[in-house]
Amino acid sequence: MKIDLHIHSSLSDGTDSPKSIVDKAKSLGIDCISITDHDCIGAIKLAKSYAQDNKIKYVNGVELSTFSVSEIHILGYCFDENNSALLEKLDYFESKRKERANMILDRLYDLGVKLDRDALPTESASVGRLHIAKLMVAQGYATSVPDAFDRYLGINGKAYCPSKRITPMQGVQLIKQAKGFPVIAHPLRFLQQNTLRTLVDGLKPFGLEGIEAYYPTHDKSVTDELNSLARRYKLLATGGTDYHGENRNIELGSVDVRLDGYALSRLNINK
Repeated sequence: MKIDLHIHSSLSDGTDSPKSIVDKAKSLGIDCISITDHDCIGAIKLAKSYAQDNKIKYVNGVELSTFSVSEIHILGYCFDENNSALLEKLDYFESKRKERANMILDRLYDLGVKLDRDALPTESASVGRLHIAKLMVAQGYATSVPDAFDRYLGINGKAYCPSKRITPMQGVQLIKQAKGFPVIAHPLRFLQQNTLRTLVDGLKPFGLEGIEAYYPTHDKSVTDELNSLARRYKLLATGGTDYHGENRNIELGSVDVRLDGYALSRLNINK
């Protein structure tokens, strides 16, 4: 079975619409997908039934951008898409992202970077620095996205504004309360820093259910170590490409995600 449980659409910071992702998945022979937009679940209504009509299994997904000592992303799967607490918090995230984007645009304007705000994507619930950086390049204020971040949008940039985020514990609880499975996303950095077990120990009491073992930057030894860690802590081992369309050089379904029977069963993929 070909599986990709980490995908971003144009509703956050990807470039493909939810339906076009389904079309691409079908053309590539992918059997199961999850669109995990940042702090947004709008893709479910647009893509779930369409995927099922095309004989593709669809897992409800989201990626929460949480922050503690550093940025930690929490994937959520199989949650109740109508959970009021989750929907309320996602609306809050969207409003704060837009508020932050406007603050950045105001600071850029004061610096002489006068961008056309109407050119930013209106369909995205996660308008952020990447969208602004691409607009800066398109309108001639930066030579590249990295250049825009280096000079203006990065943490040491002239127009940087800090974001307001929930903690990883709150993110895990939010997914758990919506009857979903919270999973630590792309954990390689924490593995390299020897902090992953501490992170798992800290989040498991709040309802952590899994860890992303299969990912584009994970070689076999990393994947094996993460699978071993998942078994030790009785966690789901999930995986995906973190596909962003044209915004990232990785093809949909290109990671060999081999979920075990436990993960397939818990995520209702084998039914």
